[in-house]
Amino acid sequence: MKTFEHENFYQILQIPANARSDEIKHAYRDALAIYEAESVATYSLFSEEQRECLLQAIERAFDTLINREKRTAYNQMLVDTGQMDAADFCRHGQRKLEAYGDNRIQTSEKRLSQWVQKKADAPEIRQLIEVILSKAELSGHELKQLREAYGIEIPEIHAVTKISGDSLKRIEANQFDDLPAEIYVKQFLKAYADVLHLDSGHVIDSYLKFMAQAKPNNDHA
Repeated sequence: MKTFEHENFYQILQIPANARSDEIKHAYRDALAIYEAESVATYSLFSEEQRECLLQAIERAFDTLINREKRTAYNQMLVDTGQMDAADFCRHGQRKLEAYGDNRIQTSEKRLSQWVQKKADAPEIRQLIEVILSKAELSGHELKQLREAYGIEIPEIHAVTKISGDSLKRIEANQFDDLPAEIYVKQFLKAYADVLHLDSGHVIDSYLKFMAQAKPNNDHA
């Protein structure tokens, strides 16, 4: 029977020691989907007590690795106890996640979609969506507020939409003069909205209205 008793936090989440925060989040969601009670793949393999122990270990791993200070202290402990080498934590090392191939990427996209759908059921998220999308004009700052409420980072949206991180940041920062032609902005907004399971038509129209109102102010700044 699987346990995480002798595995470190990186092994529990199945990520390399130099993983970025977005990779940690991807792995965390994948692990939850595998071991949560609703999982078709593992529902008959564990008792409720065993499953709870596994999920608690996953939560501890995520809570530690997603926090910079906690992760630094944990990494030092692994080095001091001889469990890992300091070189394992360097970004110039090999990118082990690439070995998972396209299937891993497709699975992560599916997990992200499931994560958004699940988070959208939370009352505070629903309320935020209703408040923001009830406005006739939608700013990039409000899109960023929604994204952060879901706990999603720019690299995760880039991985799914293939829109450059710089373009996504410019949309969120209302840097209209640095954005491409409107036809491309519409495509970017549709892809962005689709990731967050929002009404893409409303997002596009309300953002363009905000942009049209804000641009004259920028020109006279």
